[in-house]
Amino acid sequence: MKYKILLPLLVSGLFLYSCSKDDSGSTNKPGETILETYYPGSAMEIKELSIRTSTGTITDPAFIQDFINRNVAEEVKSKFIVGASSVPVSGSNQILYFLENNRVNVGGVNMQITGYGDSTMIVSEYTPTPFPSINSYCDSLLAVVPDQNPLVGCPDGDCKEYRKSFTLITSGPNYYAPLLTYAVVTKSCIKTASGTPVISVISRDLNQALTAGDSVLIQYAKLPLIKDMK
Repeated sequence: MKYKILLPLLVSGLFLYSCSKDDSGSTNKPGETILETYYPGSAMEIKELSIRTSTGTITDPAFIQDFINRNVAEEVKSKFIVGASSVPVSGSNQILYFLENNRVNVGGVNMQITGYGDSTMIVSEYTPTPFPSINSYCDSLLAVVPDQNPLVGCPDGDCKEYRKSFTLITSGPNYYAPLLTYAVVTKSCIKTASGTPVISVISRDLNQALTAGDSVLIQYAKLPLIKDMK
């Protein structure tokens, strides 16, 4: 397997961990041979900021800002960026290492490539995570927004644990970490996804899962991964 194909997977993990670049060489690196190293770019591109409903998609900035003001918790509002196509990413010096034997290390975590799609790659953690509680309609709707979610391998939601998976984007010679930030508003509840942004693309089945009265606020961004040429 080509190492460049592995790249996207690491990128996603990069964004979540706090390893920082240190030009002096004192960075905490895996204790084994490193084949390649990638750093996230200094800015992310906002590809979509919209509200998905059962009748269509709303992209009007003023409407979206009003929706955020009325429905999103104060501590989360700043995560949604209205009216910008590119945003600086400060302090995102997380590192992605390519290791021998087709492995990668991100923030001290090794991951496995578990699937491929059109211009995408799926990466999964080795260690299982307890299955999240789905106690409301908002919980179930939040769960199906990302392409990779706990219900992919356990549609009945009755599993005790699952392997967290992430989607990475490949575009010719370029690699990106797709970053999703989202919230849902229904007739009975309002909720923002915890731990956002998550590293995933938007589920192709999302619109089909919506019923009358459902609104899903979505911000979809792409963070480029840049190879260290030293």
